Amino acid sequence: MKRIKTLQDLEYEKMRLRLLRLEQEKSIRQDWNALMLSTAGPMLLRQTIDKVVGEKTHSSDWFTGLLQVATAAVGEKLGTLTGQKIETTLNSLLRLALEARRNKRKT
Repeated sequence: MKRIKTLQDLEYEKMRLRLLRLEQEKSIRQDWNALMLSTAGPMLLRQTIDKVVGEKTHSSDWFTGLLQVATAAVGEKLGTLTGQKIETTLNSLLRLALEARRNKRKT
């Protein structure tokens, strides 16, 4: 890290560190979501199958359970895609702000 001499240098370093923090949080969030997806799907499916097999219910309950599993999976995927799009937009805006600050500092 370079020595900070001016207020502009301090603001630039703050933005750089914030961008780094956001990227690390994104990485952690992606790892956590992958872990949750890898365990949540099988657990929900197992619970649904156990409920269907254990209760001797008619087929509409089985279909409802399967529909719930599918809806949860689609909702999770849509949420993930939306979150990624928002993060990408915010990261690009931060990068543009950093570039503008760099160009302003150089002139």
